[in-house]
Amino acid sequence: MRQFARYAWDHIVDHLLVTVLVVLLATSLIEISFSVAFLNPMARSLSNFSTTDIFYDISKSKAQKEKSDLITLVDMSYVYDRSELAGIITEIDSLEPAVLGIDVVFDGVRDDSIGNERLMDAALGTLTPVVWSCKLTDWSDDKEQFCDTDHSFFAELCGVDEGFTNVQRDVNGGTVRRFGVLRRSEDNWVYSLPAKMAKIYTGEEPARDAEMSCTINFHAVDFPVVPHDRIKENADLIKGRIVLLGATDEVRDMHYTPLGLISGLHVLAYTVKTLVEHQAPTELPAWLIIFLSLLVTLFTQMAQSFAFDATVRHRLGSVECLGRMGVTSSVIFFAVVTILVGASFMLYMRYNVSLDVKWAIMCTALLGTARLLYSVIINITGDYAWPHLLRRVADKSIYRYESRAKTKGKMKGKIDIQQTTIEL
Repeated sequence: MRQFARYAWDHIVDHLLVTVLVVLLATSLIEISFSVAFLNPMARSLSNFSTTDIFYDISKSKAQKEKSDLITLVDMSYVYDRSELAGIITEIDSLEPAVLGIDVVFDGVRDDSIGNERLMDAALGTLTPVVWSCKLTDWSDDKEQFCDTDHSFFAELCGVDEGFTNVQRDVNGGTVRRFGVLRRSEDNWVYSLPAKMAKIYTGEEPARDAEMSCTINFHAVDFPVVPHDRIKENADLIKGRIVLLGATDEVRDMHYTPLGLISGLHVLAYTVKTLVEHQAPTELPAWLIIFLSLLVTLFTQMAQSFAFDATVRHRLGSVECLGRMGVTSSVIFFAVVTILVGASFMLYMRYNVSLDVKWAIMCTALLGTARLLYSVIINITGDYAWPHLLRRVADKSIYRYESRAKTKGKMKGKIDIQQTTIEL
């Protein structure tokens, strides 16, 4: 350990400059990927990936998934008759759920006057707290708010409780990770349907971040799904629970999430569960993620450089061979990745803290390439730089080759260029 500390300190300038070069290299690759059309999908996939996706995928693959005793979904896929839908709402209401959310916007009066009347009767006659769906539309960049809202035709007349169901996607991809809690619409703050349901159920103001959203906890849960024509047979799954009525098999309402493609009704269910149980993962600030990534990259550079120097100077040719082949650097890289992912997993499972380590992994994977570039820069500087002060600085680098003219074909007793690239 003392030898490593001394080696790291003696060559700290080299290590710091290689780390800076890695950051510049990673930033350039990302910028190029977004700028070049055929590389754009790859860049978007990287920026849209989170380490927690691994944990969510593990929870999804478990044979025994957690079963929700809090939320029940009532599936009304392929039911379009308003009279029948009104009957479903009335039937659910009769079984006394804690709160009912309806993921349907009944936009406009239809020719079916009986269906229209029955829906209005259902809206006025329910004893259960009901939150009806609405859609926020006509976003204005200048005002930074929605300028219109699509309501059910009876909303204003019946004075129903509403919440928006607009699904929020990441800017650089289509994966749903967050859901709005509050949004501005027509100069008013409007609750989302999940937030309004959570508020009714808990009697508390739903938690939200600075962007008035919550990060959805997609730890895989098995939500009971009751068919619309078997509601009374499943009364035990309705009474006292949070119930969401909507379609689970509607192609236009399917969304990509860390769990794969799921229905909008399931997205609402995960959001309600997150808000009610206060399970939104705590996301570390960007500056801390950047600092940790730089720290890990610097340490990995020191460790790989020290391991290379130690192996190429070893008395056994087999050990030197492993060092020159880049085996030691690869082993250190995979050890660092394992530790990072393990630490991220422990933080998430024990403290519900989301530590995104993808940038640290990306930077450490590019260290070999950065060392090669740095070695080229150092040797060009040492051979051609003016004034001589720059040459002297370059000559002190562990990546500097001595001029053949001075050594008659022999190299200084310093380490060779570390050709240890990691295949991405």
